Order: sequence, then structure tokens, then C-alpha cells
Amino acid sequence: MSDQSQISATVSAATKEKLDRFTESHGLKKNYVVEQALLYFMEARKELPEEALVPTRLVLDDTAFERVVALLERPPSPTAALRELMSAERG
Repeated sequence: MSDQSQISATVSAATKEKLDRFTESHGLKKNYVVEQALLYFMEARKELPEEALVPTRLVLDDTAFERVVALLERPPSPTAALRELMSAERG
């Protein structure tokens, strides 16, 4: 009896293209890359606290979106605390 099993997943066309390019350029099999990615993901989820995992998609209402756009187009001046943090020697 085989110790392997087949799974099915639907991914975006862009993700599939990235996987195709990655595996081809590195000479890897897609099965290997997908299995390794799943194992790394599951291990990270076990080891990292929930607050360390930032959602990859944010949903904003129109008001919040307009505020983000305004801040990106006209960012505020850095605060004294930020200037101090950025000028501190790294050790």
C-alpha cells in the first residue's frame, strides 16, 4: 500500500503561473514544493502566536479606504519618537 495520497486545491491563475515558473527555474517537482509549503505553513501556525499572523487581505469600508489613500498621498511628518528610533545605533 502506498504512503502517498492525492489532494486537490483550487488556486488563482497567477499563483499557478508563479508555481510553474518557480518549479521550472529551480528544477523542482510541483508535488515536492506544494508538500513542503504545506508542512512549513502548518508548523508555523503551531509555533507562532495568532497575533503574529497578519491577514493577507484587508477589507475597508469606503471612508477608511479614502483615509488610507489620503495618508499615502500626504503622509504626516515623522514624530520625534520615530526620528529618535530611526537614528539610534543598531546593536
